[in-house]
Amino acid sequence: MKSMFLQDVLEQPKALRELLKQKGTLVRMAKTLRHDSVLFLGMGASYYASLYATIYLRSHGIDAQCRELSEFIWYDSEKLLERYETIFLVSQSGETAELTRFLDLYAGKINNCVLVTNNPQSSNAKVFTDSRVFPVFAGIERAMGSSKTFLNTIVTLLIVASAWIGEELNYERLIEYVENALTLKIELFTQDLLKKENSILVARGFAIPIMRMAQLTLAEISKVNSVVYSGAGFRHGPMELMVTNPLVVVTALHGKTFGLTLDLLGDLSSYENVWCITDYDRPIERSIVIKEGLEEPLSSIPVMVILQKAADDLAVAKGYEPGVGMIASKVTRKE
Repeated sequence: MKSMFLQDVLEQPKALRELLKQKGTLVRMAKTLRHDSVLFLGMGASYYASLYATIYLRSHGIDAQCRELSEFIWYDSEKLLERYETIFLVSQSGETAELTRFLDLYAGKINNCVLVTNNPQSSNAKVFTDSRVFPVFAGIERAMGSSKTFLNTIVTLLIVASAWIGEELNYERLIEYVENALTLKIELFTQDLLKKENSILVARGFAIPIMRMAQLTLAEISKVNSVVYSGAGFRHGPMELMVTNPLVVVTALHGKTFGLTLDLLGDLSSYENVWCITDYDRPIERSIVIKEGLEEPLSSIPVMVILQKAADDLAVAKGYEPGVGMIASKVTRKE
């Protein structure tokens, strides 16, 4: 019997198709927004999806910044809000404690804000005009861990960002690649993950927020601890951890830093527990190969599916019910 988390994971292609039906409307809404400088604020999966969009915008010369919403509220000056033409408040539920607090504190800034949410009927959404609420159209998500809403939030933000830039990304092809990732066999990968209490996730570029979300998913779904490093950051000290024989997962995808990542894999080749998720033809023995051919701003998204499936398998193997919170909850009501 499929867990409710796995059911959500398997419905991601359908959710993406539902979103793309609304692409024209989202593009028209996006073009009404000023965007020389933008700020993304969110928590958890919403924050990581925003990081993804931030990388894309900054690579095209747009001044985009991303902050955890609670940290911004407590440690950033209100004066900083004046620097940004548009402020994206990203909340899948639309009901998180941090979002409510922000709207209470900064009610005078509401005309500079938009809400990106899977719940356009939330109490906080009612504060905004319809033209400033961007639904992600993910449908009902059963499990505590985000899956459909995470992917749909990334794509919603990319639709907005690519409309500003004037670039057409192949979202329809992305769905094909997500479907392909859902069919991949990962049993050996899961078995190796199960042998280790901790793992190290290494990535560059767009894959970094994917691995940050994978870290959250492994914690929420399978109660597994992991740590995330950028490829360059891993070389600046943390490579010393290799003497402890950890399990390392490296994302190696075609793009600007592909060669650098292959060099890193070469330097790690003498260690036993190194896995690679890649769109290249098996650069190391322990590789999970996804389809090649997506443009770099989209190619990291199917990687998330691999880690979602692994988290579900790990939870089952450890005796946890995937997607059922034992301490935390789906909607966080306390900061």
